[in-house]
Amino acid sequence: MEEIKPVEMLLSERQFQILRDQVIKAASRRWLRTKDLPNYLSMADSTIRENLPDLPFHMVGGTKLYDPQEIDDFIRNK
Repeated sequence: MEEIKPVEMLLSERQFQILRDQVIKAASRRWLRTKDLPNYLSMADSTIRENLPDLPFHMVGGTKLYDPQEIDDFIRNK
């Protein structure tokens, strides 16, 4: 069997900056809005509403905000 060798992938300086900025933004994001939940949970909005109706949230000026750590804990303990 032939050995699989890693492929070195090089990014331009601009591509690296964009990638770095997106990773930093995603990693430092503390609060999610309702519209962010499907992407965060990899579920359809309707699936979230049907299966996780008691998902913990905080109201700020009429906007629901979700803490990713609270969501993870909620699902883990469900």
